[in-house]
Amino acid sequence: MIKSDYTGQYPVEAVTIEKFAELIGKPETAVRKMITNNKLPVVELTDPEAAAARVGERWVVISEFNCIVREAYFNRPAKERGAWLKWLGL
Repeated sequence: MIKSDYTGQYPVEAVTIEKFAELIGKPETAVRKMITNNKLPVVELTDPEAAAARVGERWVVISEFNCIVREAYFNRPAKERGAWLKWLGL
């Protein structure tokens, strides 16, 4: 999961595919595949001067990704969520 302090470091809601891959430690090809399979929240940026262009750059929306990850985490059973605390001896 992307740490919340990235908000200060990257004060934008979305980043390029390359930057997102770097942030989550995945290859760029994996992130592109996730986008193709509609598994990541993206926004497509196009040049308004080039209306004929079909797709411009795709950027991953960090804030929405964080919300989805947070929701997935808290929808897990409490026993599974706290397993890492037990592993740490807490």
